[in-house]
Amino acid sequence: MPEPCFCAFCQNAAGNFVGNLFSGIFTLISKPIILVFKCDNNVDHLKNKVAELKDEKDTAENYAEALERRGDEIVQKLRNWLTSANNLIEAAEKLVADAEGKAEKKCFFGRCLNPKSRYQLSKKAEENSEVIVDLVNKACGFNLPLSHTPAPPKELPAPVRGFEDFYSREDVLERIMKALQSQGSSIIGVHGMPGVGKTMLAKEVKRRAEQDKLFDVVVMTLVSRNAELKKIQVEIARSLDLDQLPNGITTQDAAEHIKGRLKKMKKVLIILDDIWVPGIDLEELGIPLGDGPKKNEGSSSGEEHVECKILLTSRDSDVLSDLMDSPLNFSLHQLEPGEAWELLKKIVGDRAESKEVHDTAIEIVRECGGLPLAITTMAKALKNKEPYQWRNALRKLRKPSPENFHGIPAEVYRAIEFSYSHLESEKLQETFLLCCLMGHKASIQDLLKYGVGLGLFANIIEEARDEVFTLISKLRASSLLIDDSDNNCFDMHDLIHDVAVSISSRDRHGLLLTSNHVPKEWSDKETMKDFKWIWLQKANIIELPDEFESPQLTFFCLVNNDQSLKIQADFKGLQRLKVLNLTEMHFISLPSSICLLKDLHTLSFYSCLLGDISVIGKLKNLEVLTISSSDIKELPREIGELTQLKLLDLSNCSGLKIIPQHVLAGMYILEELYLGNSFNGWKVEENENQINASLAELEHLKKLTNLEVCIPDIRMIPKDLFFENLKKFKIFIGCKWEYQRSSFGSSRILKLQLNASISFNYLVKMLLKMTEELHLRRLAGVKNVVDELNTEGFPDLKYLYVRNAPELQHIIKSVEGVPFNAFPSLEVLFLQDLINLEKLFPGRFKDTAFINLRIITIECCDKVKNLFSSSIARQLLHLQEISVTNCSNMEEIVDDEEQGSRNDIVEATELKFGEVLRSLRLQHLPKLSSLNRSCRHMPLFNEQVFH
Repeated sequence: MPEPCFCAFCQNAAGNFVGNLFSGIFTLISKPIILVFKCDNNVDHLKNKVAELKDEKDTAENYAEALERRGDEIVQKLRNWLTSANNLIEAAEKLVADAEGKAEKKCFFGRCLNPKSRYQLSKKAEENSEVIVDLVNKACGFNLPLSHTPAPPKELPAPVRGFEDFYSREDVLERIMKALQSQGSSIIGVHGMPGVGKTMLAKEVKRRAEQDKLFDVVVMTLVSRNAELKKIQVEIARSLDLDQLPNGITTQDAAEHIKGRLKKMKKVLIILDDIWVPGIDLEELGIPLGDGPKKNEGSSSGEEHVECKILLTSRDSDVLSDLMDSPLNFSLHQLEPGEAWELLKKIVGDRAESKEVHDTAIEIVRECGGLPLAITTMAKALKNKEPYQWRNALRKLRKPSPENFHGIPAEVYRAIEFSYSHLESEKLQETFLLCCLMGHKASIQDLLKYGVGLGLFANIIEEARDEVFTLISKLRASSLLIDDSDNNCFDMHDLIHDVAVSISSRDRHGLLLTSNHVPKEWSDKETMKDFKWIWLQKANIIELPDEFESPQLTFFCLVNNDQSLKIQADFKGLQRLKVLNLTEMHFISLPSSICLLKDLHTLSFYSCLLGDISVIGKLKNLEVLTISSSDIKELPREIGELTQLKLLDLSNCSGLKIIPQHVLAGMYILEELYLGNSFNGWKVEENENQINASLAELEHLKKLTNLEVCIPDIRMIPKDLFFENLKKFKIFIGCKWEYQRSSFGSSRILKLQLNASISFNYLVKMLLKMTEELHLRRLAGVKNVVDELNTEGFPDLKYLYVRNAPELQHIIKSVEGVPFNAFPSLEVLFLQDLINLEKLFPGRFKDTAFINLRIITIECCDKVKNLFSSSIARQLLHLQEISVTNCSNMEEIVDDEEQGSRNDIVEATELKFGEVLRSLRLQHLPKLSSLNRSCRHMPLFNEQVFH
């Protein structure tokens, strides 16, 4: 037997071997042990990672839907990612759902937890978390927008203001509705003389079709005499929830986008109002023609065509039958004498029956020829007027209208002219004429900008805005403008527009040139010298005169449709010009003579390609500067010399990357700053190498009342930044929020994302207190919205959206026994993907808390067992809509178990919120047993039938 070796080398080798052996054994044994003890942590970690993946998946799905709405192809890589994400979420959620049961399996006669189950569960949770992290990282490669605002609940269509259900109208309306529901022709027409009420009838058709849910979507758009194919396509696209058509897109490509969207629907009604010769090509618009749903012949996919009904209105029956191939057309006649008299009486009241005006009123109705537009216009102008004013109106109605004005009935022209001449002030008349030059569906914000520049409105922007809305309201009350569903726009009847343009041209006030109409005055240099306003709306002119001499001109607008249009004008002949608007123009550099416009107060560039615009810095009296939806890379430093600027609009300039330092800081009297969907490269104070402006510069804007801005990181905001006079804002903090107009018309909007726990600076605290519409997501470190964001209970908040905040446990939790007043103004509450939310509103609250809540939507909140306590349910007197989906532990809607005594348990008659409820959606709630256990009968929908 050989002797053992005791040399140093062998001893070390043996020692290393034994050490490595024990180390390997320890690692082999310790890892499973660690996994057993880390089981709970790994499961919680997996829950958070699943929440993050859901967040990315929702974003990716919204992005994919947006691509589909635009008609773009979804790349296969994104489709594969979505499939992987859905599969992984399903597997991970199943693992988490099994966690409690498996982890609680006992061994050793129930005295300890089963280590085998915990090991297996912990290992799978750890592995799944790693896969999720990898998948989330891959999502970054898609460069997805990080947010999507849910569409607001659709309101029931409101009655059409101005539509009167007289027998002569109701009969035609019923026949149209029957035709729309039949399997007959896909095209239906309505014709009648101007002012007879075709548009109002079409609006009522739209309202009833939406109310009765006859179609998936109903689209209505104005065509008019100067039909612009692209503009009509944009309106149709907007109504179809198709993302805004890209700038520069051809009408052919736009048609393909629209057609692709329509083919994804089953039933669509498209209403094209006021069609003129030569008609309009439906295929060029993107409207597929067909007689109903059919399977695509020769296609194995079984794809169905959209059933598309089309309603057309026109003054000329031949346009419908001959040019538009409409086989079924209805004629809309004037009102019967009795109906006409009733319409006037409805507007002016008992005054029409008084002895002093009765006979005159009858004659006025007769002179209006049974045309609702003429009757309404005259009646509103004469309401509360003296008898001599009625008699004077009758005499004016009997005077002949302009001989050269064709296409408008004389009685209508005279009625509109009378209403215009009797507006209460010259300012109101000028505002009306300016509205008519701006045309259909025009922006009230643009009207404000032009009016401020012309000196029509107050010097302070906020006061001027109030004045504009007051004037618009008066013009609507007189029926010279019509109500619009979009509160940011105004519109007018085509007839009123034509008469107003005629009056404006006749009085040498304003001149309108369009693609279809270039007035003879344009070529008369002497006549042109008399006009105060000129609006060139895509007019067919090759170039502007080299010497544009118009000494009275104060307003000039050029909307271009031809990139070859030459701007070589010498502006020295326009010394009195106050407003200049250039739209869809290309400028390598601006004409140097623009600096001669010493009295220019408003300068606007819309959808322009802009190079060197530094010459603007010489326009020292400029008060309003707009560079919107334009291609501009850098704001010139010279803009900082515009010290009289009150409004600066740089919105929707996504390519704007540089705003030099100190440019904004010098605008001491700036009142409104718009940077939405635009520049967001704010300098971080610690980084001295950046050339851009910092948010600290805004502190110098002491008069700022309105601010729209995107801030990628909350840490960019200086701690002591404060706006003393801020009244309106749209501020997005923390990520690339989807930038869009508020669905509710809110004027104070805050969107906030927190990726890391951070203490709020003064500005954010102020915004949280003031906001009307609040969007929250992620909210790292936040467990209670009210306690940690606004301890006053959000007194002014009307709309609250909270998504993907995995640490959030409560919206609000009152101190035990102390009634708390919270959300007294809240109308809409939307909660989604709040995986740790336990209760919405635990505790007791004052009677004014939640009293205005109308709509509540909750999705994917798995720990929530009920929505309201019975005490809160009693306060929800205005609740109209409840939607609860995908909440796996939801047991009932109203809970009364937390009440202290039997006397507190709610009785059926006490649940008043059910009386006004009109929509209740409960979906994918496996544990839901009742609306309220204590109520065998809960009155819903005002005792109407509930399925």
